[in-house]
Amino acid sequence: MKIKCDYCDNTYEDTLPQCPYCEAPNPAHKQVKGAPKTIEELKQWYADRNLPPYETTRFFIGEDHQGPQAFGIYKDPRNDQFIVYKNKGDGSRAIRYQGDDEEYAVNELYQKLKDEIVHQKANQKNKQKGGSSRSSRGLATDKISLAIFAAVLGGSIALSALSHQHDGYYNYNNTVYYNYEDNWYYYDTDYDDWFTTNYSDPGVSTITESYDDYYMSENWTTDMNATDWDDTSYYEETHSSSDSDSDSDWDWDSGSSWDSGGTDWDSDW
Repeated sequence: MKIKCDYCDNTYEDTLPQCPYCEAPNPAHKQVKGAPKTIEELKQWYADRNLPPYETTRFFIGEDHQGPQAFGIYKDPRNDQFIVYKNKGDGSRAIRYQGDDEEYAVNELYQKLKDEIVHQKANQKNKQKGGSSRSSRGLATDKISLAIFAAVLGGSIALSALSHQHDGYYNYNNTVYYNYEDNWYYYDTDYDDWFTTNYSDPGVSTITESYDDYYMSENWTTDMNATDWDDTSYYEETHSSSDSDSDSDWDWDSGSSWDSGGTDWDSDW
């Protein structure tokens, strides 16, 4: 996946440790102090987090797993190179990294694993909140009530003010936007990647005038002209603690269920 450099605005592969144009460091490749640097250390980190078996999480550490739907890392005995891979849904393999740098290889899978833990924890929270969410009929009733209230006030409240801001996907002028807690992102089809934006963006400015006119869905679907925002580094940045890299942030609750069915198994990573 390509990312845009924060300093020179050029794009480059996110597997690189720094921008090849201006040599600015790639923020996605910051090594956290105490992070595992070897396959054995990553195995131990995984066990210490009380994560489910590899067959459940689909992360195979130290194994050349041949089945579909799998992430993994292993050392190839034929050439002593470290290989980080993803087996797609159809069983084909995408190589994320192949080389002599074990620490770099381990960090690639380590970051992906942490991102997946965050994703799984967010899914758990959504399930827990599901029972208390309003039905679409209830939301429609709320809108009608607000409209009546506006009329009683002499029409001083414009109908556009009744539009609700949602976290999720929007479409303006064939460009897909994503909003998360008032942070805006857009999908650039030329670069096939997501980038941050703000209220000065004409699309965002127009959307905020009437959110409901441009809102598509909270969840990604295959017919959107964009990749899944949840698979970007922005997801981890917004869903994990920015003040702590404590290992306890990634501990897994044994009472929670891990569902790898929502993973995008068709992408390269």
